[in-house]
This record gives sequence, structure tokens and C-alpha cells, in this order.
Amino acid sequence: MAESTSRKNSPNHKFPQSHRTVFQKPVSNTLLAQIPESEFLALQPHLEFLELRDGERLERAGEPVRAAYFLNSGLTSMIVEIFDGRSVEVGVAGRETMIGLPLAGGLQDFNYSLFVQVPGDAFFVQTQTLTRLLPSLPELHRLLLRRLAIRSIELAQNAACNRLHNVRQRLARWLLITHDRLESNVIATTHGILSGMLGTDRPTVTVTLREFESDGAVRIGRAAISIENRRKLEKHSCECYGVFWRFNPELGLNKY
Repeated sequence: MAESTSRKNSPNHKFPQSHRTVFQKPVSNTLLAQIPESEFLALQPHLEFLELRDGERLERAGEPVRAAYFLNSGLTSMIVEIFDGRSVEVGVAGRETMIGLPLAGGLQDFNYSLFVQVPGDAFFVQTQTLTRLLPSLPELHRLLLRRLAIRSIELAQNAACNRLHNVRQRLARWLLITHDRLESNVIATTHGILSGMLGTDRPTVTVTLREFESDGAVRIGRAAISIENRRKLEKHSCECYGVFWRFNPELGLNKY
């Protein structure tokens, strides 16, 4: 990663600390933390709580968006599946955004499926309710459109990365992006799941992770990977991570 470029040029966003709750459950989603109190109070009665189970499908490509999700913890993967059974991850979404961003742009379905990659929890609101409320929530609407624009940049960069960079670079980038969105140094996943995300085979992922471990960047556990040294992991990544990283302050993910 070109650290000197991506980090020096990052904007200095001030992000509010949230003490908000829904059903006495703390709000960790940065969108819900960022909107004005009046808009949060208008949306709050319509939010429902949901535990996110590993591997759960939240939305299916080509079908109407049933609900919008504000993740508090965990991570989801955007997966494009083709008719011969193959699939590839085109992006991730966590507590920095809303799952269902197409709704903010007037679209009613996805061109990808959404799966829970790392278990967690979320608040969700039914599509019809959110669509009805959005005109009266101008700041939330503005932030959703902004995140939709950021998402388009990330999806384009991810497509280029999948085409042009090797498995080592792409795996390092994926681990960094995931780490940015979690409140833990431990990423609960398996080599088999990672191989599906990266469009490669399991042995290749295992060999690559062992290289990272030998370098001191990660520690491999049972169905988990611990980030031990981000600086070393960044050296294994491609410059694509810098494109994602520069939005972290705006998204409330500027932890490192």
C-alpha cells in the first residue's frame, strides 16, 4: 500500500461518539450515530433488532429488497453468483453503512446477494417504511447517497483488484478492510470461506496465510485469523487498499 499518499491526503473528519440505544441495545452503526438526534428519534420506533448468523443470506440478487440493515457488529459480503455455480465477492459492508443503499437511489433490488461473513447483530427497518420516511430525513438521505457514491468507487476498485492483482495481495487487502470494520483483532472465518471470497482454491489460501504468519503479520487459529501486525500486512497488500482506507475517517472507521 502506498501509505504516504493515502494517509497524508485523507480528510480530517470529526466523528461523533454515540450514546444512542434501540431497545436498550447500544448503537454502534456509524450512520445511526451520525444523523441528527431528531432524525434518529423519528427512525428509532421503526427499527427492529436482529442477530446475524454465520453464512445467513440477507438478500438475494434479482429479488426486491425486503429490508434495510444497519449493522452494529459483524460483516456481510456482496456476492455475485453465476449460473455454473461459481461466485466471487465484489465488496463488504459492516457497521459503517446501511445494507440496502440502492433504496436511497430509487432502486428496489440488488444485482448481488448478501451473506453474513462474520456473525454479529443489526437493526433493520422494512423497505416500505424506510421509503416512506426518507423524505422527512434529509440528512440520512444525504449520507446514504454519499455512501452509495463511495460504494460505487469501492466496487470498481474491487473489480480491478480481482482482475489485476495476485491472491497474496488480494487476501491481505481483504483482511485489512475486514479488520477496519470489526471491533476485534480476530476475524472469525475459515480458509474454505476465504477461497470462495477470493475466487481461488483452499490450499492456495492456506499457503498464503502461512506466509503472512511467518512474517508476523497474522496468527492462524481454528476458524479464525488474528491480525498481529497491520504494518506488515499492509506491505503484502496492493495499492487498492489505499483507495478504501482514505474513506475510513468519513465512515467512522479511522482506528489505525
